[in-house]
Amino acid sequence: MISKEFINKQKQILTKEKERLVKKVGQLKKYPDYGRNEDDNAQEMADYQSNLSLEEQVEFLIKKVDTALSAIEDGSYGKCKKCKEMIEEGRLEVMPYAEVCVTCKDK
Repeated sequence: MISKEFINKQKQILTKEKERLVKKVGQLKKYPDYGRNEDDNAQEMADYQSNLSLEEQVEFLIKKVDTALSAIEDGSYGKCKKCKEMIEEGRLEVMPYAEVCVTCKDK
């Protein structure tokens, strides 16, 4: 069983991580403006397209963080989605939004 102190610490970490990720999405959504010549416009478009894929990855992480925060609220945080055993605290410290234990991850 995971201690309340550990869960509270994880909740703080996850909340801060979500704030950081939401801020990052906001930065990625801004269209870059490097200037008005053709080379600048080409670079703006290349960077914008690159940012779109980064934005998708960051939004995916936000969903994982939201899932972990919901699990904390409903009391299921730290339980492996596959085998229903508790996820190792060390794994949760490294990846607080982990949904499966190391054993199930390796399968």
